[in-house]
Amino acid sequence: MTAVAQEAAASTPDPGRRWGELGIAGVLVISLTVLAALYLISAPLIMLLTTAFRGPQDLLPFEPGAIWTFENLRAVYLDTKLYTSVIPNTLIFTAGSVSLTFVLAFTLAWLVERTDLPWRTTVFTIVLFPLLVPGVVLAIAWIFLLSPNTGWVNVALRGVLGLTGSGPLDIFSMGGMILAQGVGLVPFVFLLLSAALRSMNPSLEEASSASGASPLVTFLRVTLPVLRPGILAPLILATLVTLEQFEIPLVIGFPARINVFSTRIYFELNTDSDLPAYGKAAAVALPFLVGGILLLLLYNRAIRRAEHFVTVTGKGYRPSRFALGRWKLPAILFIVIYLAIAAVLPAVVLVWASLFGYGVPSWPTLGTASFAAYAGLFASGKFWGAVGNTFLVAGSSAAIVTVIGALLAWTILRTRLPGRFVLDFVSFMSLGIPSVIAGLAAMLLYLSLPIGLYGTVWVLVLAYSYRMAVASRLGRAALMQIHAELEEASYTAGGGWATTIRRIVLPLLAPSLVASFVLLFILGFREFTLPTILQSPDNTVLSVIMWQLFQSNQTAQAAAVGTMIVLFVVPVIFAMRRLLLAQDGKD
Repeated sequence: MTAVAQEAAASTPDPGRRWGELGIAGVLVISLTVLAALYLISAPLIMLLTTAFRGPQDLLPFEPGAIWTFENLRAVYLDTKLYTSVIPNTLIFTAGSVSLTFVLAFTLAWLVERTDLPWRTTVFTIVLFPLLVPGVVLAIAWIFLLSPNTGWVNVALRGVLGLTGSGPLDIFSMGGMILAQGVGLVPFVFLLLSAALRSMNPSLEEASSASGASPLVTFLRVTLPVLRPGILAPLILATLVTLEQFEIPLVIGFPARINVFSTRIYFELNTDSDLPAYGKAAAVALPFLVGGILLLLLYNRAIRRAEHFVTVTGKGYRPSRFALGRWKLPAILFIVIYLAIAAVLPAVVLVWASLFGYGVPSWPTLGTASFAAYAGLFASGKFWGAVGNTFLVAGSSAAIVTVIGALLAWTILRTRLPGRFVLDFVSFMSLGIPSVIAGLAAMLLYLSLPIGLYGTVWVLVLAYSYRMAVASRLGRAALMQIHAELEEASYTAGGGWATTIRRIVLPLLAPSLVASFVLLFILGFREFTLPTILQSPDNTVLSVIMWQLFQSNQTAQAAAVGTMIVLFVVPVIFAMRRLLLAQDGKD
């Protein structure tokens, strides 16, 4: 019996490789990976925390003359504007945006996943399209539609209702900010809610209906309680994303004199005196950073609790769909109105403004279209430099994070490295760091380090590369589906660590790696906050070019840049999708 047990134990794969079993190559690669991850995430944050307690405020933390002080904290937290303006505005903006997002996203997800709505696949695809578009592009499109004097919608309403003056709608208001942010966040929450609704076994709802409960009672008493964890997690994540939102508060809120936490940090770095208040900006960022991390921990707890509410089992089931009946036409009308507001009108107004100029549409013939805005862009070396920078930064940062994230996931799951779960938490924590804080932290770090990176395109690559959570979580989920026996077989056959990773692990992880790269590339391509904070003449990207043109009242050129951004991104997504399908043997 003992011999059998020993033989079984000997044949059982080691659940984790010890440090000394990785070989020189393994130890070197894993060590560099851990150091790189800790540096990219922790080093800027440590500099941020240090700066909050260094002064005077116009000096970098380790410049000659800088001292330890609480003056930055006193200047920020004894200022009554923080409590009468910034905090209330931030809370109202966040609560209003998330509420609007959830109502729209849940309704759309329920119609697509749980009803007999026609053209469901088409609706699903179109709803997700705004995810590809940078927030600054959508914000400027909303201004074209709802500016009080010349916005398309306002001009149309004044004509129909016989009104005079400006309005009646004003995008430059808290309501306008909430509308733009709430509608813009819908695709993200819709995607998460769709997954929850799709995986729910409808037998509970069917049992409720069979017992005589009405559809409304079934929805309130059965569907919502079962989906509560699956709903709570997207709500928390939507709150986190809205708290860190920078594009809408800057483009729409700044003209309305509405300050939130993210713009307060930005304006501390861009003061009227031309002396950035580094210490005050860092002090403002501290509670913002703590709030983001707390929300992230709450989100992590919510998704863990969701495992106790799993309704998909090993037994097969066929999801049933509710018949909309007489509600089919109102449902279709709701979706048409939403898609028109969220996707079609912003796209149309951008293209129109780039071809016919910004103003009220008079339905000119195609012969009156002018491509002068595009001709000016194509003749501009600055534009093509921004195109190259955008692709370089988005592609390089996506590749760096994908590789490091995959190696982190392998280290956490396949080794006995001490402290690996702390490493897992640090990588996951990067999701809770708002972009405006990451940009500020990177600015402070690379201004202080005498290595000549600040102002170059490479400082953007490093700053973008702090988002480890996406790659590490995707890599971890994929690795959990790959049994360690495959790697142990390679070791037994004489393969070293590098050979095993190259010949066994990476080919099996390829679909996950491509998915991670695509997602990170999209995030990098549409990024606006980081390059705005770290911008210089040598590292300008497309989203910043568009904002600069819009600020200088070159609306046709700004609209042309926005159109080009969309045209650049869409082919990349389709190419990567074909690559994924080919790897899965479905092409």
